[in-house]
Amino acid sequence: MDSHQKQKKPLLKIIRLFSVLLTLCPFFFPFPAFCQNIEKVKLGGFDYPPFYSHENGDIQGIGVELTGELFRRLNIDTELRIYPLKRALSYMKNGRTDGVMFLIKTPEREKYLHYSDPIMTIRGLIWSAADRKGGPVEFETLEDLRPYRIGVTIGYSYGKEFDKFLKTMNVYEVPMDLHNYKKLLLHRIDLFPGNEIVAKGLFKKYPELRGKFIHSSKSFIKWTFHMTVSKKSPFASMMPEINSVLADFKNEGFIDVTVRKYTEPGAGTNPGHIKLTLPQPSHPQ
Repeated sequence: MDSHQKQKKPLLKIIRLFSVLLTLCPFFFPFPAFCQNIEKVKLGGFDYPPFYSHENGDIQGIGVELTGELFRRLNIDTELRIYPLKRALSYMKNGRTDGVMFLIKTPEREKYLHYSDPIMTIRGLIWSAADRKGGPVEFETLEDLRPYRIGVTIGYSYGKEFDKFLKTMNVYEVPMDLHNYKKLLLHRIDLFPGNEIVAKGLFKKYPELRGKFIHSSKSFIKWTFHMTVSKKSPFASMMPEINSVLADFKNEGFIDVTVRKYTEPGAGTNPGHIKLTLPQPSHPQ
């Protein structure tokens, strides 16, 4: 064997070893930068004002602003598509969508999602009309609510305990929270268990509703919202960085300022730093 062949032999071994490492990389190191070129994150959202809402042909909301700023600081391009919640979760499960902002933890979702540190905790309150005799509907246990006519929004969960209680009641169902508040004003129902931020977002959007409602001092549930990333997403390895930016948001007061934009009368709203697109009609429901 000549000297030229002897020099080539170690080089060929190195090339073969490198090829093997590249082949095994997705199995042993699923997400590091040297295995994947992360350029754009595909985000999902769902129609849930004021977190995500359609305004003048655009999609705006607290979720749009926070995810836009989050990935801007991480120097990653973003694309947001709005789906029905069930489809958004399905796309996360199969890795078609990388992440969704503002989801609560459930045992089923934890099987296929990584959760960030908590972003915010929101109260579920018992709302009634401001002109109701006796003031707000207060309660110690859910059984205290049994004498009242309760309005609910179709498809919503109010927590395991409250959902179980509602199954024993004659409830009045409507498609949207807004309809329940209008029914309260007409005294067609006595109370409505509503998300505090959603309620304030509606009151900002519809000035005729302002000052027309009161709520219980006690919450029936507290929802904790998180940023979620699919376990099949290459961005799953970035959860520490995501948590770091979210911590900065809290320290800077950015989350509180953004929430006020969408819930307080007189506060302006600005679209987030996200390319916004809607799902095509051909997508399965």
